[in-house]
Amino acid sequence: MSHSTSPIGILDSGIGGFSVARQVQKLLPGEELLYFGDGAHIPYGNHSQKTIVDMARYMFRFMECQEVKALLVACNTISCVIGQCEDEVSCPVFNAVQAGADAAARLEADKVGVISTVFTHNSGIYPQKISAQSPRKVVVLSCGCSDLARLVEHSLGDPQGMIQVEENLRQELDQMVLEDKVDCCVLGCTHYPLVADSIHKLYPGLPLVDPAEEMAQGLKTYLDREGLANPQTSPGKLTVYTTGDVAEYALRARQVGLERVDRVEFYPPMELSGQRREERP
Repeated sequence: MSHSTSPIGILDSGIGGFSVARQVQKLLPGEELLYFGDGAHIPYGNHSQKTIVDMARYMFRFMECQEVKALLVACNTISCVIGQCEDEVSCPVFNAVQAGADAAARLEADKVGVISTVFTHNSGIYPQKISAQSPRKVVVLSCGCSDLARLVEHSLGDPQGMIQVEENLRQELDQMVLEDKVDCCVLGCTHYPLVADSIHKLYPGLPLVDPAEEMAQGLKTYLDREGLANPQTSPGKLTVYTTGDVAEYALRARQVGLERVDRVEFYPPMELSGQRREERP
C-alpha cells in the first residue's frame, strides 16, 4: 500500500530519464526518488519488441519491490509497449509518450515534428496519439534516430563527443526543420532534452516539447489529489541504480544538474542470452 513517504520511481533505458528526474526535483523537491537506468542494454530502440518488453518488466519488478507510490516511465520506447508491462506494478504508471502527445496536442501548431528512437518511430504511436487528441487538423512528421540516444549517453561534457551529437542532429533534423518547416518538435526520447541547448543553437526559434515537464505536472496533480505528497519539509534524496557504469552515471547526474544524489549503485542487468538484438537501419 502506498504512503505519502514512499518513493517515486523513474526508469529509463539509460541516463535520458535524468531529464525527468530533474523536472520532478524542480516541481516536487520534497519527494524521495528512485532511478533505474538500464545502461547495459542501451539503445532500447534497436532491440526487438519482445526484448524491450522483457527488459521493461525486469525494471518494473524492481520498482514494485521498492514499493514506489508512482512510477514514471521516462523511456519513450518502453512507453510504446506499456500495456505489456503495467501488470508488474501496483502503483499508477505515467509514461513519456502519453505526456508528450498530450503536450503537443494542446499547441496551436499545424505541423508537428517528432524525433525519437527507431522503434518509437516505427510504432507510429506519436502521430496516432497527437492526431487523435488535437482539436486541430494537425500534420505530424516523425523521424527515427538510430544512434542519437547512444551518442548523448556517452558524450555529455565531452566537446569532441558533442560535435558528433550536433552532426547527428543536423542529419536527423535538417529536413524536418529547414524544408518541411515544422512549427515545433517533440523530443520523443528522454535523452534528447539533455542536448536541448545544442538543438536551440542549430535551429534558433524552434519550439521544443519536452514530455518530462508534462510528466512531472501530471505526477504532482495525482499526488495532490490522492493526498500522497510527501509532507517532509526537508528536500528529498535521489538514489540511482544502473546496470551500466556507476562512475559514468554519477558524473552524468552532476552534469545535468541533478541535486541531492544520495548514492549511485550497480544493479545486475537482465541476461539476454539466447535473444538476438535487432539492429535497425
